[in-house]
Amino acid sequence: MIDIIFIILIFLGAAFMLIAAIGLIRFTDLYSRMHATTKATSLGLLLLIIGVSLFFNTGTVWIKALMVIVFIYLTAPLAAHSIAKSDKKNKL
Repeated sequence: MIDIIFIILIFLGAAFMLIAAIGLIRFTDLYSRMHATTKATSLGLLLLIIGVSLFFNTGTVWIKALMVIVFIYLTAPLAAHSIAKSDKKNKL
């Protein structure tokens, strides 16, 4: 049963990453591209990390996974905001 759960989580995470990549190619505006990459990639990475953590299921893997998740969710919005600010400066 647990095998099915982590397979589904990894598959969904990969699907969200694929959606983010397609959004990066299809959207024309910088802000739309940032939205697609930060939101879908963050959720996809979360699902992938939880699936891998369930697969290995050790304490060290869970601690490292938690640290990676916190790092991604703290830095992805900051990176998108920095890119948006730099784009506004270049247009002036």
